[in-house]
Amino acid sequence: MTYARLSTIVALAFTTVTVNAGLVKRVTCSNGNTTTNAVCCPLFDAVDFLQTNLFDGSQCGEEAHSALRISFHDAIGFSINGGKGGGADGSILVFNQTELAYHANGGIDDIVADQFPIFQTLNQQMNISAGDFLHLAGAVGTSNCPGAPRLQFMFGRPAPVAAAPDLTVPEPTDSVTDILARFADAGFSPAEAVALLSSHTIAAADVI
Repeated sequence: MTYARLSTIVALAFTTVTVNAGLVKRVTCSNGNTTTNAVCCPLFDAVDFLQTNLFDGSQCGEEAHSALRISFHDAIGFSINGGKGGGADGSILVFNQTELAYHANGGIDDIVADQFPIFQTLNQQMNISAGDFLHLAGAVGTSNCPGAPRLQFMFGRPAPVAAAPDLTVPEPTDSVTDILARFADAGFSPAEAVALLSSHTIAAADVI
């Protein structure tokens, strides 16, 4: 993985860190990288660990595609009206025995099996939350694919407290009206919903 790509990914984590614009200083991390906030230093090693142990050395392979897919399945467990889970909190990893039993999550078990032990290792090393791990993996994996956008990564999610409820992921058999209603309940416009559905062309789809 090139340093430029790594710097791009880690820099996106700074959006949740408040820094006095007049006092911005560079911090040199123990691994030799520099950042504007020492809290972000462990992310450099985390990204390298993901690239080596999950993405086969920065490859745009099945693991990268599935990392993007599981990011969505985790995040859609949310409602602007409340009552449908904590959203992008990593609950699909922590409460995988519950959420993998949902019909709409068919085929997600492979990437959970790949990611969970890596999450446990990084959690022990740097106390990264399941949500931060899962969505960092999604951003890193996507960055490995030629022509793909660099996804914004928000650092600082708390640990999930419960599994997302069933029926938050729209099913292929649902009507267009029901699918758009579910996406609207999660805060997406119809155009955004169509774009998300089309992402299966670069993510992954199983058990349809």
